Amino acid sequence: MSVAKRGDGRFVVKFKDEEGRWRQRSFRSEEKAWQFDADCQYDAVENTRLTLLEAVLVYLKNTEHAENTVGIYEFIVCGHDRKNGEHREGPAEFLANRFVDTLTRRDLETVRERCRNDGLSTASINIYVGKIKAALSWCVEQDLLHENPWGKYRQLPGVRNKPRTGTLEDFHKLFPVLPPWLQWAAKTAIALCLRPELFRLEWSAFDWKARTVSVYMPKVDSTKMVFPPEEYLQEAWVRYQDDAINGQSLVCRNRKGGRVNKGLYEIAWRRACRKAEVSMPMYALRHIAASEMLSRGVDIAAIAAQLGHKDITTTGIFYTHALASSQRRAAAALSSCTNLVQIGAVNGI
Repeated sequence: MSVAKRGDGRFVVKFKDEEGRWRQRSFRSEEKAWQFDADCQYDAVENTRLTLLEAVLVYLKNTEHAENTVGIYEFIVCGHDRKNGEHREGPAEFLANRFVDTLTRRDLETVRERCRNDGLSTASINIYVGKIKAALSWCVEQDLLHENPWGKYRQLPGVRNKPRTGTLEDFHKLFPVLPPWLQWAAKTAIALCLRPELFRLEWSAFDWKARTVSVYMPKVDSTKMVFPPEEYLQEAWVRYQDDAINGQSLVCRNRKGGRVNKGLYEIAWRRACRKAEVSMPMYALRHIAASEMLSRGVDIAAIAAQLGHKDITTTGIFYTHALASSQRRAAAALSSCTNLVQIGAVNGI
């Protein structure tokens, strides 16, 4: 392969097509010509390099994700065909066939700019870019890539995550106005310290003899083992027996007994929040469970295991607000120790 300048000022690249035949292509820009030349590398070693599309596909094939997450990845790198036949180009579709190790900071900014042109918010842009980074980072961990070319670049500034906090008092107001199917789902979320991923939970995850539940968490691609409260397990056992007779495998279902999708539970949850005059997302149930355990003095390592955190530092970082009561108990203990020291000093001990 080579780049040559023609007499008319255009730049020509000589390359082999997929069938091994020599072809040539001209460019007005020398930069584009050299970029095309860099992409067209055909020796046996270079053919092992992954394109962005290949990296995303191998990531999705070897990890488990919710259907809507897979759809997001497909749109990012492949775009979407509308019902009228028009194709909506994905923000990173122009990079789909580029080798990952040729991606630059400029490519990243171009992806972001395309998102802005589509009217996406900064938060949505960070989500899209974060998806790509996650796929590339996984490929690095699996030794499929040498490095993630975008790994060192941070998210766009000025973005605040949606509030995911709520109090037990708010939940007490909210619970009575939830529909029965969502009340059971809320109990399950708290008992198992789950995100809304609970709607994919099946009865096969329950070990009734060990009194544990094994839950796969697609967000972090790992499985955690939870010890639920005994009161919850007793109610779950009754439901399980009924569902076994009726051939139902899902633990939490809608009022008609079907699978619950994101739109359905979000609408039902928001409607109940309006009735109860509280503001909290369903995601907050997991945080409420963790905060209550912490405030009651449960060991942070045990809480991390219930949540599925691999590192207790993560638990401490996200739930420091619930440690105040524990710190007050610690201070009281120190006060007692101080008094003992003072008494000992007076008595000459």
